[in-house]
Amino acid sequence: MNGSRLAALLVAASVSLALGAANAPQDARTLKDLQARKVQVRKDAPSDSNAGKAMENYRRFLELQKTDPALRAEALRRLGDLSLESGELERLESDVGRVDLGGAEAIRLYTLLLKAHPDYPRNDQVLYQLARAYETTGQPEQSLATLDQIVKRFPKSSQIPEVQFRRGELLFSAMKYGEAEKAYAEVTRPGAGEFYQQALYKQGWSLFKQNLNDESLPVFGKLLDLKLRDARAPRGFRQPDTLPRADREIVEDTLRVMSVVFSYQDGVEPLNRFVTSMGSPPYSPLLYARLGDLYVEKQRYQDAATTYRAFVGREPNNEYSPTLSTQAIEAYRKGGFAQLVLDGKREYVENYNLGTSFWQGRDKAKYPQIVSELKTHLTDLAAYHHSEAQKHKRPEDYAQAARWYRLQLASFPQDSDSAQVNFRLADVLFEGGQFGAAVDEYERSAYAYPLGPDSAKAGYAALSAYQKQEALLPEAERAAWHARSVESGVKFAQTFPEHPDGNGVLTRATEDLYKAGKLQRAIEVAALLLARNPPATAAQRRIASSVTGQARFDLGEFAAAELRFGAAKDQKRVRISRTDGRPAS
Repeated sequence: MNGSRLAALLVAASVSLALGAANAPQDARTLKDLQARKVQVRKDAPSDSNAGKAMENYRRFLELQKTDPALRAEALRRLGDLSLESGELERLESDVGRVDLGGAEAIRLYTLLLKAHPDYPRNDQVLYQLARAYETTGQPEQSLATLDQIVKRFPKSSQIPEVQFRRGELLFSAMKYGEAEKAYAEVTRPGAGEFYQQALYKQGWSLFKQNLNDESLPVFGKLLDLKLRDARAPRGFRQPDTLPRADREIVEDTLRVMSVVFSYQDGVEPLNRFVTSMGSPPYSPLLYARLGDLYVEKQRYQDAATTYRAFVGREPNNEYSPTLSTQAIEAYRKGGFAQLVLDGKREYVENYNLGTSFWQGRDKAKYPQIVSELKTHLTDLAAYHHSEAQKHKRPEDYAQAARWYRLQLASFPQDSDSAQVNFRLADVLFEGGQFGAAVDEYERSAYAYPLGPDSAKAGYAALSAYQKQEALLPEAERAAWHARSVESGVKFAQTFPEHPDGNGVLTRATEDLYKAGKLQRAIEVAALLLARNPPATAAQRRIASSVTGQARFDLGEFAAAELRFGAAKDQKRVRISRTDGRPAS
């Protein structure tokens, strides 16, 4: 039946009733005559008042129209739809627990229509609406039975996907999960339309409720593929928190139930197999993260860490792997596994230090969290092994501490605390008996960085390391090493003029240079000592003057020598022996 025809007739009926049947002669037009009238039908949802008027008009029309079955069937259907919709609206706007009078009326009308017009071409729709009416009035069994009729009588109806979905919903609510799963499965076939994704979700749940865990996983996996996989999105999938609320809730719930399934199956290995079977989808880190989170909730901290690390092992260069590594460390920490925390930090550094393949093609400035955690772990590893070395004196601890200090310096050479880190590296080398290497690092700490609170300490410590190393050297190598130490002392005194040991260091350097036959250099260093501020002691100045006089005498600069000797005329002259085979004057 043409809808415009019924609308025209309905208007006509209402007009006729308004004028009164008794006055018909005043207007010769009949219902038939009014069929051709053009009626503007509003497509907007009718207001309560408009719906009420429309329903009343349909009722009057049915009172008038006794001869045309097609028109009566259409009017009954529309009246039933309006009754159903008005009842649902009233319940939503007031009390959802109230008796649905509109639904009850709709049931009466649809039942009447089906009985009176069994051949009405839209009876599949009528049955569907009848099923809805039964559901709104709290009669789920009747609703299900009505939906079953549609499946049997109208298997090719365009409404079948929705009918099967509604059947699944009713069966699921009745805890008939096997039947519900079959109903949902009918909606997950190609061409199921808008109910496909919802049906997948509930099909998976139906399988899960039957303890068919292995069977539920591929179904849930299809749903995640539909909701998350997107080649245009960063990293190839949409983040759940970017989805519309309804989709986000479905995805999070799906991830949750899948995690429960994997936990029932002993966790990480079934998860690995599933991810492989799905072709390692881009959203797979979410699966490992959610399962790990579930284990944390259950205080199964080692299982949680194992799960997080499993993904890292599969895809160490994945962008999410550092985050999962951090979560593994945190799980160990919550569980009180101190050694495993340390091992986790070590693994993190091995995988994500700035020299690894993870950083190929990546700008570290875009990953501040990873860089920050890397530095923290390097600091912790170095400090731990340094402390262990000091307590137990084990060579392996000294070596490990030095390794992590060096890696920290290589990774963050421009950091504000690099000088302090370098100083600690020098200390651990010194404490471990590597005096030569300690010299290099102490000098780097003292002179290669802007002056800081540890600079002078490092410079002075270098001199001690020189002495320790010299004692270990073969006799043939000592002279060259000592000469180097002397120059380091001179540099120390010049760089840190306020240091209380600076004058003493210069005094020893002056004497050592003369003894080594480096006369001109001895004169230069003595001059530095004599010009010091704060000034050298009288004894130190006497040594500087004597060394200068003797060196100039040895150079044949007799007049200059006498002047320097005269500077110490009231003090006993100091004689210093030469080590180059020539006697002092």
